[in-house]
Amino acid sequence: MITKANHPAAVGALVLALYSVAAHAADEYIEYTGTATARQKADFLYGERHVLLYDDGRLAERTVLYTCADGAPFARKSVHYVEAAAPDFFFDDVSNGMQEGVRSEGTSRYMFFRGGKLDAEKRAPVPSVPGLVVDAGFDAFIQAHWSELMKDKEVPLHFLVPSRLQVMNFEVEHLRADRFDGRPTEVFRMKLSGILGWLFSGIDVAYDTADHQLVHYEGLSDLRDASGDNLQANITFHANQRKPSSAQAMTEVEAAPLASCRR
Repeated sequence: MITKANHPAAVGALVLALYSVAAHAADEYIEYTGTATARQKADFLYGERHVLLYDDGRLAERTVLYTCADGAPFARKSVHYVEAAAPDFFFDDVSNGMQEGVRSEGTSRYMFFRGGKLDAEKRAPVPSVPGLVVDAGFDAFIQAHWSELMKDKEVPLHFLVPSRLQVMNFEVEHLRADRFDGRPTEVFRMKLSGILGWLFSGIDVAYDTADHQLVHYEGLSDLRDASGDNLQANITFHANQRKPSSAQAMTEVEAAPLASCRR
């Protein structure tokens, strides 16, 4: 029973409890998978399992497990969307010891890269660049510039590359309308700016026309071969199999032990 004496405290506790329930109810977990194959021979390279956390409709976290042919995980990427297009992230591949990412420390941010188990980590401050895009924040960039890109305009992209400890300037353009897995898609190309754009083919990505979700990727992968070179991969994201997930699934992918495997 709420009396006059305890009314303020009781109301405060009730409000806090309702807020806690509402905040928890606003969390939504989604997951989907992807399959990477070699661009030339179409051999299986690795699988991907993505688990996403949305907080009140905003993408807040993403964890990706990279898996061997038998499903065992060998690498993981953890993404925290401190900014939609420029998140913090940590990528760890135990098969070769490669690590890279972006971390926030107070009001500062830094990028880091380690090429292998025996290499020293390199790091540098993240430069203050308007419109900076980091890693998985590329999706947010595409969604934010969708209308502009669909007018066949080349849109500049300032992309952070931790392995080079620098920001590289790219351009993104709309190539064509297409279909993938029976669904209408729009294909965009990310290429280096200037004369370098003529020398390198770039990266092609296909997004679902209706919901602007990434469904296919062709180009350099985050993952590397035994020589330390980025893999050339075709990656199909099974976005049409996106399904509700859970906090338990997020915990599982965050805690799954990693073990090396041949790719």
